[in-house]
Parts: sequence; structure tokens; C-alpha cells
Amino acid sequence: MKNIKYILLFLVVGLTACDDFLDRTPNVNLNEDKVFTDFLNAQRYQADIYSGLTQRFNALGSFNPVPMSSASDESESLAGYAGTKSLNMGNYNGVDANIYNYYSAIRKVNTFLKNAYRIPFPDDNTKNKMLGEVYFLRAFYFNEILKRFGGMPIMTEADILIPGDDLIRPRNSYRECFAFIMSDLGKAIDWLPITLTANEYGRATKGAAMALKARMFLYAASPLYANKTGLLGVGGTVDDWLDKDNKTWWLKAAEAAKAVIDLKDADGTSTYELYKTTAVNKADDYQNLFFKRREHGNKEVIFYKHEAPVGIGSAQISVWMPHGDFGGAGEVQPTNNFVKLFEMADGKYIDEPGTSYDPTKPYLNRDPRFYKIIIYQGSVWQGVTVDFTSAQFPSGSFLTGYFVRKYLPEEVKKATTVTAYHNWIYFRLAEMYLNYAEAMNEVEGPTQRVRDAVNAVRSRSGVIDLPVALTSDKKSMRNRLQRERAIELCFEEHRWWDARRWSTGEEGELAMKWFGGQFFKTVITKIGNTVTYGEEPYYTRIYQPCNNYYQIPLGEMDKNPLFVQNPGY
Repeated sequence: MKNIKYILLFLVVGLTACDDFLDRTPNVNLNEDKVFTDFLNAQRYQADIYSGLTQRFNALGSFNPVPMSSASDESESLAGYAGTKSLNMGNYNGVDANIYNYYSAIRKVNTFLKNAYRIPFPDDNTKNKMLGEVYFLRAFYFNEILKRFGGMPIMTEADILIPGDDLIRPRNSYRECFAFIMSDLGKAIDWLPITLTANEYGRATKGAAMALKARMFLYAASPLYANKTGLLGVGGTVDDWLDKDNKTWWLKAAEAAKAVIDLKDADGTSTYELYKTTAVNKADDYQNLFFKRREHGNKEVIFYKHEAPVGIGSAQISVWMPHGDFGGAGEVQPTNNFVKLFEMADGKYIDEPGTSYDPTKPYLNRDPRFYKIIIYQGSVWQGVTVDFTSAQFPSGSFLTGYFVRKYLPEEVKKATTVTAYHNWIYFRLAEMYLNYAEAMNEVEGPTQRVRDAVNAVRSRSGVIDLPVALTSDKKSMRNRLQRERAIELCFEEHRWWDARRWSTGEEGELAMKWFGGQFFKTVITKIGNTVTYGEEPYYTRIYQPCNNYYQIPLGEMDKNPLFVQNPGY
């Protein structure tokens, strides 16, 4: 028997599959022949690599975890749900690092690839599909490391360490990591199928690999990564080192996003489409796309965390559900900083000249998506008119004056056993349209094809087209697109990374402006039937430019004298 010790760069870890022969501690011997010379066993092993994918509804905190949105300007979480408090105070030591998780998953990929030659695949199609999936997953996991820290050690199937090997590795450059991920994605795109059968939903496809490639090009083009060199960026705006085609990264990002948008099934129909039905209120489609899967007619989702339906007892629901009479914890409360980002129905911001915004009626005539994203004073939720001044909510139990409606299936209620699909989506088509629009705007300014892309996303929800007069040049369109992403992709963990990648550009340190400083709540007063609204600061967060990259955990720095800490820590 061959002794397999699962040693990562930082940690010795064991597999976590549910199959007995894989569910071993690091000190138990495993027989590689037993795992990889039997196709069914190898298939189980490969499926377990997906276990590294996590739903991010409540990603931060080991006790009462909360979403990343509560570290951005999107939401706040109260005491007792303190997973983001450290980040909000500027402490990045180990928070959301996930080094163990991602390198563990990469270690599984590498073990599979090292042993692939021994697996008795039933046919070449099966072989290529399974290999394509693991190359995609290695790229996905390593990109999660790269976007947090910059360049980190590359671990391949040739780097499966055993006791006695040198665990002390220096960090690879950003370019080296980027090229490594792109190589994996190239294999995945070549080998993965475009479509899956119903019993395969949740697995990687060609479109998923293409979407990750498009997102990575977009990030590379963005000021933070284009302007940095060495460990922290690609060092330039033109590709003169990867494909050496001398295209700008913005153009490559636009082309990659367009390739996903234009992808076709074997019968010539579009592989992905924005989720649209015949609903009278088009914003209903925006609300429901997060509860529908491909088998339900939702062709917008490209890649998601495949899980069983959940009910009120799941933290995915209960942490976000309003508390009080509604039975949830109510620990994801949108900030007024975020709520003020929603346009008026006519496409103007609430603080623009000529706006129709009325501060005495702040929720009247807003972007149609507002009513599907936010639970606010006077809104109707689960058949009840929400009144924050009433006995619906215990005194002092809410802070900002809002709860999140997005992601909450309205039929899932307290004291019921009703369940619903609740999908954490990693890639969806709307992002590709917005990626394309952003990248092409940087290439050629606000041309008609830029407008068409962003308006396709807006019109799906019944939102007016972008006002031409307010988006007449590259900068004004850029600002509108940044705001559009903030709304369309809210609470999907885009805002947290978008603000970083845009920082150091023409607008300066955007993440510091948006995630640092004072945060505001809405103060609601009701006398008789008259409701008045005010605004008060409730917290001052700390964000410094160095926080655009995560701090390498001090414990890992202590283990590895070759590591160089990121600047500012």
C-alpha cells in the first residue's frame, strides 16, 4: 500500500468525503490503487472536489456567521453576529482568508490529476469531462486565493508533498498565478460540455470556465491590478506577456464576456438568456431568478452551488429573514448608504439636479428592483404591511431601518415546513452583460453597443434605459455602470471586490470612500398615521488603501520565512 499523507503548503489535512474510504484522518494510510483503479471510487473522489465550493450567504464568522455584504456598504449585522466586525475595524488578520479551504481543495485536484492515468474511464468523453471539471475547479479555487492576497504559491500535481519534503515555498508573482489559472481554464474550456443533463446540474460547464476567464480579464484590466506589479498585479494595460497579442486587457475582457453571451447550444439556441417571463411586473423576474434553476426555465444561471431546498430552519434563510413577528434573526440590514444608491424610476439619482425624489416619501417611484431587494417601512412582506414603529419588532431590535428582501422566498415562513430552492450563484448572464459594457466603455466610450448591453439588464426588470444625456462620455458612463453593478449584483459579493479593483483609478480609492467613514441609518418616527424619516450616523468604519489586498495571516507568516507580507500590514 502506498502511504498518502495529505500535506498542503500550510497544513496537513485529510479528505472530507462522505465515503468511508475517503473519510480518513491525515494519519491513516490510503491505498491509491483502491481509489483510482476503480472508476466508481475515482468518480466519488472527483465529485468530492466540489465540496470546496461554499455558499456565501453567511460566509464570515465561526459563530453566527453573516454575509460579506456587512463588510461592504451594503448592509450591517448587529452584535452577536460579528463575523464582519473585524473587517469593519480594519483588522484583516485571518478574516475570510480561507487558505485552508482553498488549498485543501486544490490538493484534492492535484491528487486526482496525478492519478488520472490509472483511472479506467469508460470512454474519452467521460475522461475529458471529468478532467475539464477538475481543471476548472483548480482555477476557481486558486482565483479565490489570488483576488484576496495577490500572488501566492502555485501548487500543481507535481507538488504533492510527502513528509520530509520542503514546505517552505515563496510566493509566486501575480502574473505567474494568472497564467497558471488561464492555462487550467484553457483546458477546461476545451474539454467541458456546453450543456448538462438534469442529473448533472451544479457541475462545471464550458460556459462556467468561460465566465471565470471573462471575470479574470476584467479584474486584470481594472486599475488596482493593472497598475501593480510583482506579487500584486499584471503590471500594465496591454497583454504583451500572456497571449502576447498586444490587446488591452479591457478589450480582452470585453471579448471574453461577449463569448459567454453569444455561446450557443448544439441546436443553435442561446445557451444562456436573461431570466424573463410574461410577468406583468417585470421586476418579479429579477426577484425569482434566485429561486429558479435551469430545469425551471432559468437559463440565466451559469454556475451555482447545487443544494437541496431549504426552510426557515436553515441559517441561509433565518439569518436574513426579518425578526420579530417574521421569525428570523434579521441580521442582514441594508445601510442607508446603500439604499441611497437606488435611482428614481426616471433614471436620475436622488441627489441629481431635477430629481423627483421627495425625502418625505423616500420610497416612492424608485428603481423597480428596489421593491424586490429591500424590505422598508410600509412595504408588504408575507402579506403583512411592515411597520418598524409597531410591536412587529421588539424595541431596539433593528438598526438601519431596512431588511433584505432579495434571496428570501416569500412562501418560507416561521412555524411552517415550507421549503424553497435558494441558490448561491457564482456566475450569471447579467454579470457578463455588465462586464462587457464596462470593458467596452473603457475601450471605445459609451457607444450604442455599450448602452445595449447594460439596457438589456435593466429592461429585464422594467428599469428605464440609461439616460443618454447623463452618460455622454466615458467617465460618466463608468460611474453609471459602477452604480448599476451595485444594484443589479447587490449582496452577491461583487461590491466587495468591485470597489477594490476600481481603486487607484481616476476616482481614487473608491473602496476607502465607500467602506470607510460614517455609516447611516434611517430614523423612522410615526405619530398617528403620519410617518417621518430622518438619517443619523450609527457607526464609523475603518478602511485603508492597504485593505485592497488581504493580510496574509500572521500564523502563516510565522511558518514560512520566505513569505513577504502584503504592504501596509
